[in-house]
Amino acid sequence: MFTWILQKLKGDKIIWIVIFLLSLISILAVYSASSTLAFRMKGGNTESYLLRHTILLILGVVIVYAVHLINYRIFAKVTNTLLLISVPLLMYTVVSGKEVNEASRWINVFGQSFQPSDLAKIALIMYLAKLLTLRQGVIKDFTEGFLPAIFWVCIICGLIAPTNLSTALVLFAASLVIMFISGVEIKYIGLLVLIGLFGLLLLFATAKRASTWNSRLKAYKEQLVASPDGSYDGSYQALQSNIAVATGGIFGKGAGRSVQRNYLPLAFSDFVYAIIIEEYGMLGGIVVLCLYLALLFRTVMIVTVSKTYGALVASGLAFMMVLQAFINMGVTVGLLPVTGLTLPWVSMGGTSILFTGFSLGLILSVSRDAIEKKLSNNLNVNSGNIIRT
Repeated sequence: MFTWILQKLKGDKIIWIVIFLLSLISILAVYSASSTLAFRMKGGNTESYLLRHTILLILGVVIVYAVHLINYRIFAKVTNTLLLISVPLLMYTVVSGKEVNEASRWINVFGQSFQPSDLAKIALIMYLAKLLTLRQGVIKDFTEGFLPAIFWVCIICGLIAPTNLSTALVLFAASLVIMFISGVEIKYIGLLVLIGLFGLLLLFATAKRASTWNSRLKAYKEQLVASPDGSYDGSYQALQSNIAVATGGIFGKGAGRSVQRNYLPLAFSDFVYAIIIEEYGMLGGIVVLCLYLALLFRTVMIVTVSKTYGALVASGLAFMMVLQAFINMGVTVGLLPVTGLTLPWVSMGGTSILFTGFSLGLILSVSRDAIEKKLSNNLNVNSGNIIRT
């Protein structure tokens, strides 16, 4: 049955398998991790969050399928519009965003919470890919090839950063990767890094959430430097996450047997990876890590040595998604300070799953086009051989 489904799907089959496996892992992990929340908010109805999350994942897969059938070049026509829509939405979020978990990153659209940064991330990646593809002839020029790109990177990342610094940093890094692949001068990329560092220092001095960022860095430092008496004065979230990871061992406690889900805040979203390791062990954590690596590897194979729009947009979206996953995992195992980043496609979420589905669909659309071109070229070569013989 599964093989038959794969045969009906277009694009890279490995990426499709990654999507299906991450979906299965997500359903199992969220069902277990959200049980405590269900008892507190839904009177013990543990299936309520599972049903909602499963429906969102199904909608996400539908979006992946629909988008991957569309020629990705069509989306290049609306990138400027999406970018212009994103700016006022991000500005509104900074001024009047809805506060959830001490962060004002959401606005309400038709009664549904929505993070404008989800739209802005995709819009900026698509815009940069289009811009840098069109300007390949002047890509080494500072005024013609670099300034138009740096302008929008600074605007979008600058508007996201005050309310969602970690997302802004991931998007900034993905933008640098696209510029590097497209052939922008290294010295110009270095200049953009310096501008980013200056903006970061400015944010830590003036932003409303600066105290939260400083406290997280302080907790991370205390986590790294053990107290002489063995006590721990760092982040409560990091502590509970570390306990989940440590008690999971190699093979885990088994599905649905997590203990730390009762103590770990946001176990179903920001720290779902900790629950995965606790229940499925280090081996389960490695499987999830390898799935994201497979997504990145297969995407890189699609776009190797190419500087076309499809290559840039696919590589940018894949890198951004995988980098976010790695940061989330790094936080979970104590390698990085606590952030607000979720595990893409696995954490329980709302519209973020739908936007991730769009990104995956766009990557698959590029792969579908590449595969069809390869098959067409092979057919032409074979036809030529037949004629010559």
